[in-house]
Amino acid sequence: MKQHILFVLIAALFVGGLSLFQYLNPPPPADYRIVYLGSPNCGACKVWKATDLQMWKRDPASKPATLELATMRGSQFNGGNGRHDDVFREATAGRNKIVWPSFAVYNHGEFEKLYVGRKSWQKLRDKVRKEAERAAKLRAEEAAA
Repeated sequence: MKQHILFVLIAALFVGGLSLFQYLNPPPPADYRIVYLGSPNCGACKVWKATDLQMWKRDPASKPATLELATMRGSQFNGGNGRHDDVFREATAGRNKIVWPSFAVYNHGEFEKLYVGRKSWQKLRDKVRKEAERAAKLRAEEAAA
């Protein structure tokens, strides 16, 4: 029993120390690059462009994140996707099926995740918004110091 309590106390001390370190040394603000991957014949893509994209352009949180629109043409798996072909290949590697619209997310130049479908766009949008708020808070703290 005493060993169990000692283990719990040591674990709590470790977690507390790690939390303090992360608080004192936060990671740098995200540098998002989002690449929209869609098809010209996709109904969900057309709806996304008419609604979600328009709201995104007006959202102040979208300013730090770069959004590139890539319409996939030609043979999807054999090139022919123009300057975003490398993004398409990296984001869809190992997938047998592609769902439109999809959003390839890069952070500091590294591929992070592929968000698939309009509903996942909402999760991505909220993530970017939260990160923009965190970055603004870090800038305010640095300015105050």
